[in-house]
Parts: sequence; structure tokens; C-alpha cells
Amino acid sequence: MYHRFIVFISGVVFLLGGLQVQSVKADTLSGQIAALLGSPQLRGAQVGICLAEMGRTGIGPIYEHNADLPLMPGSNGKLLTTSAAFAKLGPKATIKTRLYRVGNNVVIVGGGDPALGDPVLCQRAGWKVTQVFHDWAAQLKKIGVNSVHNIYIDDSIFNHHFFNQKWPTPASQRLYWYEAEVGGLNFAMNCVQWSPQINANGSLSVNLIPDTSYTPITIQAQRGPNESVWIWRPPGSNNLSLRGTVNASSNYYMQVTIHDPGLYTGAVFRHVLRESGIAVTGQVIRKTLSAASAADLPQLVAVYQTPLVDILHRANTDSINLMAECLCKLLGHLATGKPGGWVNGDAAIMAYLKSIGINLQLVHMVDGSGLSHHDHIAPSVLVEVLAHDLMLPDAKVFVDSLCRPGHGTLIYRFRGSPAAAHIRAKDGHVTGASTLSGYLWDHHHTFIFSVMVNHYIGNVNGWEDQVIDDLYRDYH
Repeated sequence: MYHRFIVFISGVVFLLGGLQVQSVKADTLSGQIAALLGSPQLRGAQVGICLAEMGRTGIGPIYEHNADLPLMPGSNGKLLTTSAAFAKLGPKATIKTRLYRVGNNVVIVGGGDPALGDPVLCQRAGWKVTQVFHDWAAQLKKIGVNSVHNIYIDDSIFNHHFFNQKWPTPASQRLYWYEAEVGGLNFAMNCVQWSPQINANGSLSVNLIPDTSYTPITIQAQRGPNESVWIWRPPGSNNLSLRGTVNASSNYYMQVTIHDPGLYTGAVFRHVLRESGIAVTGQVIRKTLSAASAADLPQLVAVYQTPLVDILHRANTDSINLMAECLCKLLGHLATGKPGGWVNGDAAIMAYLKSIGINLQLVHMVDGSGLSHHDHIAPSVLVEVLAHDLMLPDAKVFVDSLCRPGHGTLIYRFRGSPAAAHIRAKDGHVTGASTLSGYLWDHHHTFIFSVMVNHYIGNVNGWEDQVIDDLYRDYH
């Protein structure tokens, strides 16, 4: 591991005394962690730990155990992607989606925004998920458009490999939001929300948000004494079927992924236009703006912008894979000028890591979120990346995108811990991997940590928390 050591010198006596105190604390911490490493939960596990202290010129090690061992990171992989995106785009960046009028057609040009129609961000703003499309419809009517022919979808900023073949691939798992397909034009996290309904005549139906014909649904479920209901969608299809048993109308919504995010976005927009009184006489068709405007000059009608900080927060606090995957592909596009994908996106992230002095032998990524079991990162790499982020002029913006205990994916972590109020971190979980990396500080110290466990028994969240608790207590 490459270390940058920090020493504060105000006299030789102070220096020697300070080093002696630090040495005692480090010895105490080493003993505590050694005891933790003997836990039965870790029998046969791979564990990597890197704990360091940050100073004004860099980082110095406090404790290391297999710090240079590349391990499956789970969602800690998002830290590399979001760090690279933050460094490339800056804290004030936005990702734009544009609407053009071309003759009697309209064209939606995607900029790779993963948050268009995001139900969580819309709820915070007091919007329906389709609010942007209703605003666009109003703008079209304002300029005198009462009908359109085709709705063209230009999502060419990314390639059309929507699903990463190195993700876990059971067909049922593709239905969950965390394996949503990734496009250059995305909407509502590339999912539909659904809720079963028992009608007055006793029949079953399904409420969908957004309401769209893009996802036709058949009812194969039955009424029964037990509630066990789900929606099935074959890979590559948007034909949904409700299965299982329903015993009451649901008052909450679940999610199922869709196939082909760009065409989905266009289909929802078509529904909103018609609902708003604008006739659509043609189809939703994939076509680039340049091809669509070969005979007519394009007229920019509207631009929707999502702040990068919102995407970072959704990626790092709420651990939404789509947010990180879109940033990965966007970095690939910006680096090459070609459609963004996982190959050029991960190459761009690796180039960023190389530029800040990371040993690339300690990193292997095939996506942007850490979902794949093929991803491997050493704890020392995560510590160095987080240290670099902390030295940027707008470091607070990035740090604030990380999760606080009691919120996001750390909602149940560090309960009752004196360290809880002093932590900003990202956890990560995939089958066989549990990780925790971030920052810990008090009035006198700023620590950076990465604790990674692979092939463990049971749940090791509390074990990881204890490592950070011991660090806080020993140095506080």
C-alpha cells in the first residue's frame, strides 16, 4: 500500500510523546481487533481491514490486516464510480434530458440520467413520477402543439447492452430493482410500481404506477387465505403476469423491472401526452436526433436537469445500483466520445484511479456498482480513494453523499454507539461479501476505514461496526 504519512511537529519532546501515545493506542487497537478476528463467524472467511488517519498532507496507517488483498466489495464498489464521477464532473454538474420538436415529431434525447422520474426524488419534491412529462406536455401546448406523429427516442449516449451479463443471472433476480436495466434514457428507476387490487365484484386487478400500455399484465393469481403474490416477467419481455394468492387489496406498492428503458420512457411520455390532450398518431421509435432531423431543423422545447449531488446521494446513501451504473457508462462516454458501456466505463474509472496513484493490480471491476461477484477491490484502495476525495476543494459535497448511521442503508447500524454521530460511510452486500468503508472523525482526528469480509457465516454487520467502535473509543 502507498502511504502518505502526516506528522505534526511543535517540538521534539511533543513529537516523541505524541508518537508514544499513538503507539500505545495502536497496540491496544491491534489487540482488540485480534480478538475480534477470532470470532466463529469468521471461520474460513477472508477479512481485509485498513484503518488510517488523515492529516493535512495525506494519510498514515493505524492498523492493517490483509489491506492489499482484493476482495468482493459489494456496494463499496460504488465508491470508486462516484469518486471518479465527482472528480470528472464537479459538484455543480447536472445530467440533462432534452426534448426537441422536429417537424411533426418529438425527440427525447437522453443524457444518461438515472434519476428521471425517480419515485423517491419525486416524492421529496411533491411530484408525481410523471411530473416532468406533464410539464413537457404543457410546454408543447404553449408553443401550439396539439398533436405529434412519432415520438423518437435517442438514447445513443450509451450502448444498448442494458443488462450486465456478469451480474447474478437467475431469471427471478432480474425482476428486482437492484438489477434494473441501464440505458442512456431511463425513467422511474426502470421499474413499474404495482399493487394488487380486489375489485367490488371479487375479481383481481393490478394498479400500476406509471400507468402505461408498455407493460401489459395478465392475472394468473387467485384469491386465497394467505397473501403470497408476485409479478413475473420473462427476460427480454414486458408482458407481466400476476401470480400467487391475494387475500386483500394492498395499500403499498412493490416494484418490478422493465426491459428496454428508452422505449419504456417513450411509452410513458406518449401516455402523458394523450392524457394531456395532445394526440399521438404514430409510434415510439428509437432514432437519433441527427437521423430524425435530417429533413427539419430541431427546435429545443425543454431541458430537464438532475443535479449530480442527488445522484451521488442516491448511490451512496440509498445504494441504488442504477445510479452508479449510469455514472460508470457516462464516464465511458466522456472518455471515448463513443456510446458509454461497462467496458469503456470501467476503463475510465481505472484511468482515474491510476491518475491518483492507485496500484491497479489491487482492483478489478466489471460494472459500476459492485453487484457482480467478479468485482474485487483491496481495502487499501478504498481508503486511498476516500483520502483523495477528502483533499478535494469541495470535499464536503462528496462526504455528505455518504450515509449516516440511522439513515439509508445504515438505518439499523451503530445503534447506541458513541461513534454513530461521527461516521459517514458506505456499506456493501452481495452473496458472500459484506463491507463497510468511510470516514470517522472527532475534534482531534479524521480517520478513514475499510472493513471487508468475504465468505463469512451469518451476518457480520455488528462485527464490522465493532471494529469502528473500537477505533473510536481508543482514539477519542
